[in-house]
Amino acid sequence: MVNARRLAFVAVGSSMLTAISSAQVPDLLTAFDAGGRSMGAGGALNVVEADTLSSYYNPAGLGYIGQKQIGISYRNLPSSITSITGTLANPIRTSAGQRGTNAISHIGFAFPLNNNKGTIGFAYTIGGFVSDLGFGPQSGLPSDSNNTFNVTNLVEVRKARADYYTIGYGKTNQAQNLAWGAGLAIVHQTVQFTQTGTAPIALPDASGSETGVGALIGVQYTPTSTPNESWGLSYRTPINMKDSSGLFGQIPGRLMLGTSYRQDGLRGGKDFLVLGAEVQHFFDGHSSIYFDRKNQTVLGLGAEYDYSFEEFRLPLKIGYVSLPAGGSGFASRNSFTFGLGYRPKGGDYGIDLNWGSPEGSGYDFGITASYRFK
Repeated sequence: MVNARRLAFVAVGSSMLTAISSAQVPDLLTAFDAGGRSMGAGGALNVVEADTLSSYYNPAGLGYIGQKQIGISYRNLPSSITSITGTLANPIRTSAGQRGTNAISHIGFAFPLNNNKGTIGFAYTIGGFVSDLGFGPQSGLPSDSNNTFNVTNLVEVRKARADYYTIGYGKTNQAQNLAWGAGLAIVHQTVQFTQTGTAPIALPDASGSETGVGALIGVQYTPTSTPNESWGLSYRTPINMKDSSGLFGQIPGRLMLGTSYRQDGLRGGKDFLVLGAEVQHFFDGHSSIYFDRKNQTVLGLGAEYDYSFEEFRLPLKIGYVSLPAGGSGFASRNSFTFGLGYRPKGGDYGIDLNWGSPEGSGYDFGITASYRFK
């Protein structure tokens, strides 16, 4: 009888690897927004910005940084709670997004070289995050349609996190309307899939970490005929995690294209408006045992209105992010965003508060601060 149960459980465990695709966990595995200044504008300005996040998004932006600069972002790490019904062999998962815990999601430095020879940037950035906690019914989850055995007190933990350590270099031409950049990304990824509960044999318990390396290149361009218009383009190679366990797969490559337009002369010349649009396309990702990866295209649209007072400016931001699922077992995470900043005139620091309202997933919040050294 025990052998029969063991054989049944092995069959159930094998089918679970495909049954996981029924889950609907909000998808931030490869498209997590670390919460920089552009977060409140739908992330639509990341590829054309010039700040410490440039070494992660587009190293060309570093070329426009003329002073030593430090930047830090602190935001929530979204999670989800899942109810598991059906059977262990064919589970039905119903997930709801949660706000999650708070953490430093980015810290970066930028150092201009002497004699206008460009700028070097170093940064730590969270680029992918999933944290899902699942529970089976209190009455117990049948192993299969024949109810070979029950799993009671089932708790399932499913996590993945990608921490990026990037170094980039950017430089502009003499006319300051074209910048190019390149860099390296070292990625440390951790993965966990565990189940606990009362069952005839041990439930799955898999976790580990792995490191991979990728390269980045990018450009930013401002047409001489339309100096208020900017374009940005960057490419990051797919990152092979070189593991034999099957837990990690390959992190997708990323192609980013974005544009922004600044309208000056508002409110008697005191204010200005920035409009932005950005596309991120993730491609050539390889699925792992517990995380499926397909091509994924993320669209961000946003606007920032800079309202001027005598001593400071208040950037007011609004935007929208279209973030579809990047694999079976995940759900889209479309979100409306808005934000508020503070910039003292003639000052060397800036602060941004950003919020996001994902569809059916609570809310996001992040704070970013930057300081330029004289």
